[in-house]
Amino acid sequence: MNNDLPNDADGDAIRRLINDGADLARPMRIDFHIAAPNERSAETIAQAATHLGYHARTYKDSDDAWTTQCSTRTLLTYQTVIAIQAELHALAEPHDGYIDGWGSFGNHQAD
Repeated sequence: MNNDLPNDADGDAIRRLINDGADLARPMRIDFHIAAPNERSAETIAQAATHLGYHARTYKDSDDAWTTQCSTRTLLTYQTVIAIQAELHALAEPHDGYIDGWGSFGNHQAD
């Protein structure tokens, strides 16, 4: 499986999760982060993501930047990550938001 992943940031992140003990045959929580220009945009993006089935929350980080975190529990595949990022990009772009990465703690422990 490791060799089947592209050599890009998403493939590298999945390889790290595998190396940390994640089982790709079991679902895990994945958090996608969307940078937003202001609180209103972040909240609008969160509402739209919630309507699509994501658990969404907004927060202001230490650099005074707004982020919408969109979480889902699913099987992790490269194709899934790409598809979700495309879906969230389409949702965020009209509000001047953009995908700012994703992460997971995997599923090797109780989550």
